[in-house]
Amino acid sequence: MDKRIFICAAIISFLALVGFVLYSNLEIYERTAFSHPSRDVIANDYYALEQWLKKTGHPIRFEKNFKPAKFSAVEERVVLIHASASRWDSAEKFILPWIEQGGYLVVCLDHSISALDENLLELLSGFGVSVEVKSGNRRRESVPNFDRNISFIIDDGIDDADVFTINDDEGFARLVEIPLGDGALVVTGMPVFMYNNYLKEDENACLAWDFTGARADGKNSGVLFVRERYLPKNIFGKIMERGNLLPVIISAFLLIVLGFWMVIPVFGLTAVEKQKTSRPIRERFIAEIRFLKKYRALDHYLDVYEREKNPAEISENKKAYNYRELINQYRRIFNGTAKF
Repeated sequence: MDKRIFICAAIISFLALVGFVLYSNLEIYERTAFSHPSRDVIANDYYALEQWLKKTGHPIRFEKNFKPAKFSAVEERVVLIHASASRWDSAEKFILPWIEQGGYLVVCLDHSISALDENLLELLSGFGVSVEVKSGNRRRESVPNFDRNISFIIDDGIDDADVFTINDDEGFARLVEIPLGDGALVVTGMPVFMYNNYLKEDENACLAWDFTGARADGKNSGVLFVRERYLPKNIFGKIMERGNLLPVIISAFLLIVLGFWMVIPVFGLTAVEKQKTSRPIRERFIAEIRFLKKYRALDHYLDVYEREKNPAEISENKKAYNYRELINQYRRIFNGTAKF
């Protein structure tokens, strides 16, 4: 049997064994064992909150590049929106009626006031709220956790009963809620208390729930998230999740090796084999003569030698060919009397 068949069978068996070992010992499917956070968890600070809302019967939806005019079509009762993910022109015209009818809007500001839309700052100013941004490291505060750069100042003329604030240990207002009709407008810095790593604290979890799931009740139990969700995409999709990286690397390596082996004969011959020599000259002559005889061309073939021989054109320094002897040699080969 051809040795190449054995090599092919050995390669297939080896790949099957490698696949079995990888499948049995590496985490290529979900288990209850510990695993590193998925790519969604790492890229999405609100992943835990989103899963919490889903499991408690609150459907969530996402949008990008939001416009205030879209509030007329929003069916969710709670909207959490990043200031930089929305335009704020004509905000008062569209947002305030939606809040008055029972909507709850949570606006999360960016770290830098220079990135805030002037229309948004004007909207907050109409409620007697101004934004203050401070840089530098501050003393670590207790829970709930807020953005340490953003704080709010309430105008002295505003009735405290109309505005609810949450202050940190230093007395700075980190979150402001303004009741309006049947709903409310909530403004805060980056909502650190809603992030995955901080949601495990009871006070953070309670505050996050109070502004999302607790208010999304009745028919409009959904929560709309408006933010730039840059979840990294991978060309391998699901295959790169949950500990599959090592099997992918091994599989890619084997694929490259086999690919080169198929294109470039790296291994050469399967063994040092002697190349078969060509057929003896006698056999080749006999085969040629039989072919000529079969098609009745032997005599014509011999006549060609006689017509084409021209001793006058042969150099004196070279031995002239004896064409008659060559013809007789052919005849002897045909008759089987030639000797070599």
